[in-house]
Amino acid sequence: MNFHEAKSKAMFKKITGIIIAFPAIISTAISVLKMLYFRLDDGTAFGGAIAKPFKQLVQFIYENTDILNLFWQHSPTPDLTDLPDKQNLYFFAVYILFFVGLAYFSSGAQLSRRLRKMRQKIEDQLIEESIKGTVRKNRQQIEESIEVPSSTIFSQFHQLYVAPFVTAVAGAIILKLVGV
Repeated sequence: MNFHEAKSKAMFKKITGIIIAFPAIISTAISVLKMLYFRLDDGTAFGGAIAKPFKQLVQFIYENTDILNLFWQHSPTPDLTDLPDKQNLYFFAVYILFFVGLAYFSSGAQLSRRLRKMRQKIEDQLIEESIKGTVRKNRQQIEESIEVPSSTIFSQFHQLYVAPFVTAVAGAIILKLVGV
């Protein structure tokens, strides 16, 4: 792909990443809040005492985020006691979508950085040629002659493979400490 195609591809990847990651992180956060609200109280007096401040916090967040009603109604409520539950599968799918969106955005940002460096080198080349007095190609010709290697989101090892696992383990530890 040439320079202009790479610019549009970088912008497409960034926008796609935002479109995927932003709703996924909102849905994931709301799912965790719903899980705290509905699953924290185990029916005992001690469990009720621990759950009360969390329930009040979730209630406060719910009341003050009217704009996110769609997410509050449709985000899955995970149940850690029944892992093969349908709601858990939906939750994990949305959770993974967040990291896929981050990988798309990161891939687009990496391509943008690479293009910025190329643009600087093109400008340097044009300046050098104008100083020498031997202008061979104009900016557009140089940009069209450049071949930019394509990159995929699967090369974003950290965002796609490491981060979801580390975040899930940290979240599980925190939920165990809270008592869910």
